[in-house]
Amino acid sequence: MRIEVKTDVTLSYDIYGPADGPVVVLVPGQHQAVLFDQMQVPQLVKAGYRVITYDHRGVAPSEETPPPYSMEGLAEDLAALSEALDLGPCSYVGYSLGAMAILELSMRRPDLILRGALVGVPWKPSALQLAIRSEAVQRLHSDAGLPPILEGIYRALYLFGPRALNRDAFVRPYLEQFQGIGEDGRHGAIGHAEAAVNYAPTAEQVSQIRVPLLIVGMEHDIVAPRDRSRELAKLIPTAIYTEIRNCGHAALLEKPTEVNTLLAGYLASGEVTPPRRVRAASAI
Repeated sequence: MRIEVKTDVTLSYDIYGPADGPVVVLVPGQHQAVLFDQMQVPQLVKAGYRVITYDHRGVAPSEETPPPYSMEGLAEDLAALSEALDLGPCSYVGYSLGAMAILELSMRRPDLILRGALVGVPWKPSALQLAIRSEAVQRLHSDAGLPPILEGIYRALYLFGPRALNRDAFVRPYLEQFQGIGEDGRHGAIGHAEAAVNYAPTAEQVSQIRVPLLIVGMEHDIVAPRDRSRELAKLIPTAIYTEIRNCGHAALLEKPTEVNTLLAGYLASGEVTPPRRVRAASAI
């Protein structure tokens, strides 16, 4: 389904599950929302949720508007979709770029959020991640694509943890799927990469958030390093931190059962089992 929202963009979305179930919106990273379809959507529907997925502007079949994009604008798109669908206060789950969009939404429109889960949120990138983002922006502007096989290797190396990378049966299909992915959605790819590079919320800004949030870090994540995720949880008084061990950034693919268990528990109760909280006054 497609809908034009008040931010002057047409977004593609899907709705799953019972009409009377509690609503959860799944916010993807720099990719199509179909990433959620196999792993997260069935489990949440089975738990009784009404699940909304959508594609960001610049990701087909949503409208591919020309850049520049900003994280503030992507959060406004999310708010506009929520209002257009008359969702009211509900839960949000975001991955990577989508987690940043929810973080921004938490500051701009807390009235829309019942609770949120941020999986692999690169809110404060490391020097390595800044270099990866900057290289992507430069390459996309120059039209200098990587050889397909090299792109598959490159993406696998920074998305997965060492255990997954050494499992041939796991990593082989992704080496093929990632080939050429950077060439899809030229405007959208540039827009999202620039939005990520330019997003720099301050500690003071995020410390004002008062909506309940679950911050999920991954032990071997180089896109959203776990120490930065812990720091974010410390800054937000209403945040809980938990961590997925032996996993890289692509936790939705690498550890789907563990991710689903965390999400189901948190969305239902606002807690994680076992609880591993990080509060502003605590030490890491």
